Amino acid sequence: MTLTALLTAYIFSFFVGQSDGLHLAYSHDGYTWTPIAHNASLLTPEIGKDKLMRDPSICQGPDGTFHMVWTSSWTDQIIGYASSPDLIHWSEQKAIPVMMHEPTAQNCWAPELFYDAKTKEFYIYWATTIPGRHSEVKTSESEKGNNHRMYYTKTKDFVNFSPTEIFFNPDFSVIDAAIVRDKKNKDYIMVVKNENSAPAEKNLRITRTKSLRKGFPTEVSEPIHEPFWAEGPSPLFLEDGSLIVYFDKYRNHEYGAVISHDRGNTWEAVPQEKLSFPSGIRHGTAFEVEDSVLENLLDYFSTAAPKPLYRDTIYDGAADPSIVKNRETGEWYMFYTNRRANIKNSDGVSWVHGTPIGIATSKDLAHWSYLQDASIGYAPDAEPTYWAPSVIDDGKLYHMYLTYVPGIFTDWNHPRHIIHLTSENLLDWKYESTPKLISEKVIDADVVKLPDGTWRMWYNQEPGGKLIAYADSKDLYNWEDHGLVKGIGRCEGPKVFFLKGSWWMVVDEWKGFAVYRSDDANTWTRQEGNILQAPGKGKDDGVAGNHCDVVLVGENAYIFYFTHPDRGARRPGPRPEGFNPNRSLIQVAKLECDGKTITCDRDALCVIR
Repeated sequence: MTLTALLTAYIFSFFVGQSDGLHLAYSHDGYTWTPIAHNASLLTPEIGKDKLMRDPSICQGPDGTFHMVWTSSWTDQIIGYASSPDLIHWSEQKAIPVMMHEPTAQNCWAPELFYDAKTKEFYIYWATTIPGRHSEVKTSESEKGNNHRMYYTKTKDFVNFSPTEIFFNPDFSVIDAAIVRDKKNKDYIMVVKNENSAPAEKNLRITRTKSLRKGFPTEVSEPIHEPFWAEGPSPLFLEDGSLIVYFDKYRNHEYGAVISHDRGNTWEAVPQEKLSFPSGIRHGTAFEVEDSVLENLLDYFSTAAPKPLYRDTIYDGAADPSIVKNRETGEWYMFYTNRRANIKNSDGVSWVHGTPIGIATSKDLAHWSYLQDASIGYAPDAEPTYWAPSVIDDGKLYHMYLTYVPGIFTDWNHPRHIIHLTSENLLDWKYESTPKLISEKVIDADVVKLPDGTWRMWYNQEPGGKLIAYADSKDLYNWEDHGLVKGIGRCEGPKVFFLKGSWWMVVDEWKGFAVYRSDDANTWTRQEGNILQAPGKGKDDGVAGNHCDVVLVGENAYIFYFTHPDRGARRPGPRPEGFNPNRSLIQVAKLECDGKTITCDRDALCVIR
């Protein structure tokens, strides 16, 4: 049994961006919250007018199933719903039409779930404005007449629902209700937001009842926090019996909390320095889970890849990754062109010359650390340039096919060759030969073993339009060049692999990757569109992907590519701190293949398994 299993476990469901999806964090003390999976979205919204996933509220049923509801749009008459056995794998999302019977209902905001063990029913409650329905309250011009009240429905199975009814109807506009049961006092405490805007209240208050069926008194407490605007309360009883309420101090752009040591009678602020929340956290729900639930979550997402995946600590110029497994240790080795992105006052493109080959290592393909530069046993010129390594393992030796440029230059008008090196330990590389290929200006080799046991090298022929050529070998040492590959357009950085009954070639078109399919690795057909062309939402992933490697793990394929993140920030005005259009780094995403096409959602959380 691990230490985690001995501790109280709390989970916090929340949102960050309007439409990026569900986020989760965990805590053992209720004060320090650690994001799961690098604070990435774990579930992408699919329903609603705006396809939002705001205000996710999760409640576990008596059978262990987790149920979640959320705000799906600013103006929907529905709320979103999904369920999960483990907070990892989620059901198909569906809409619960809670206000479709009210044609003038303007919204369904911040739905919450509460399971009542007495009646064995789930309560779903939310805020809606229906013009003219309730006693009017003064609103500011920006509020546009919003006059919310809390509504609810009940269900035992999330298939059949009771008719929607009013749940809480005070003499003020009210949103963001959240309920917690006090097991000691055997009553229910509800925290609500007074949403009145003229004059502005925007604060949290409580009310309590002994019976959910009878409802909550509309007389509420004074504000339970200092005079700042707050919303999205989430009450939670901690292990020591204290009641903490988390909330979004949305004007301050921070999350806060108050705590009661007398079961909600008096409140005090939790010092901000005592709290730690994930970056960007917004309205959600905190709840207790069994230790095994958290252990399972942490184990599953332990191989979730961060964004960015890897950033070089020496030159800040990692590019052109090639990944191979170390036969002896089982670790993964990533070889990459280490462009000298952080050198000062470089002339022309000299910063992409004089580059070493960096090596990073990983045990799981998801977490990488710099090891050292590769020792390349070929340096006939004083200032050698090494580009685009392609590393393979033939079972006896490791082979590297490496682009070599004889010096440091300020332009692109110089020879480059592909050289062959071998290694027994992946660190020290012995020069073998310079294969005679189509011309004296070739780059970006990719070598793959064919079904007949021979080897094929695809590479970029730069003169005449930057097209793809190929050569064959029986032994990896002697190569017969066959010229250009028919049907492949202008590009560079070919990567070839076999997946789900087809050969695939992914090539860098400088606007994402073109994808070609083949039945025999000879005749290629281009699929429509490019993958990794549209900017991603992840950190340093907001530009097109460049020169990649593809790693197969069982039936799963992962594309490792590099980006120049600051090249998408060319705009007027001062540059942000650290801006450098030359820097580059490595990202990863999962490829989806149905045997006929390949797709890639770069924003989906990439869990490498």
